[in-house]
Amino acid sequence: MMKIRPAKSSDKNEILGFCTNTFSWGDYINQVWDYWFFDNNGRLFVAEDKGKRIGVSHVAICPGGRSAWLEGVRVHPEYRRSKIATALLRAMLAFARNNGARQASAIVSNTNIPSQKMMEKNGFTEVSRWVYYSIDRKFEEQQTDARLAYVADLDDIWNYLVERSRIYRLSAETYVNAWHWYPLDKSALQKLIQEKSVVVTGFRDIDGVIIINSKGCWKRADVLQVVYVDSESKKALQDLVAFAINAYGRGEYTNMHLLCYNSKSITNVLKIFTKEENSELFLLYRKNITT
Repeated sequence: MMKIRPAKSSDKNEILGFCTNTFSWGDYINQVWDYWFFDNNGRLFVAEDKGKRIGVSHVAICPGGRSAWLEGVRVHPEYRRSKIATALLRAMLAFARNNGARQASAIVSNTNIPSQKMMEKNGFTEVSRWVYYSIDRKFEEQQTDARLAYVADLDDIWNYLVERSRIYRLSAETYVNAWHWYPLDKSALQKLIQEKSVVVTGFRDIDGVIIINSKGCWKRADVLQVVYVDSESKKALQDLVAFAINAYGRGEYTNMHLLCYNSKSITNVLKIFTKEENSELFLLYRKNITT
């Protein structure tokens, strides 16, 4: 009989055995298993049937405790279409609810129709569409008027986001950290500014914002991540992206990952530096879990 339980260290090899060709390029579960297994703010679940490991997923409680992030749902090929993924989803939601989260979120690839249907069948709603680009070539130094934000800019940036930015709303008021979509509230913004991760155009009259994660994700310290892009001005967008491109070129990075709301005005600027074949579209889903 199938059961869902917390993962054990002895599960690793068997689980990784079927988490290999999930995407055209492979899978990332082998990179994150240890992080997820030892996650004090989450739970790694395994689905087991008669002693055989047949599924895995991970849930994490986001900073502030108000929301939970669901990820890494994988099912053994021989057991797909047997509602294993739905059972894992319900286990993650129960964990999130029991730990005080009021909502849960997850991303699904635009091409993964079965997962989209599963999310919608279980009460999730699509709240945003994000595009991901991978850049693996360096560029000449770019001219830019963008600058690092300072704590003194906090109120001006926040007012820009909540009062003037259409992109902030369409981004579901979130940013990305290691492939987790977190609420971009004022406290998160202040912390990111203190970490020198926020870049802006303008001074008191802010007209553009990006957030950069220069520390990479998981074991990939060689990756520069741009995890939020926001401006309606073509000039501001060019300056913001140029700032990120320059940081990428000056660092010891082999790749630059760029994630943002799928806005045509933004992607038109990004096309200068990116290739369409290195992009992917993701749907951000959310569900209220207070009841």
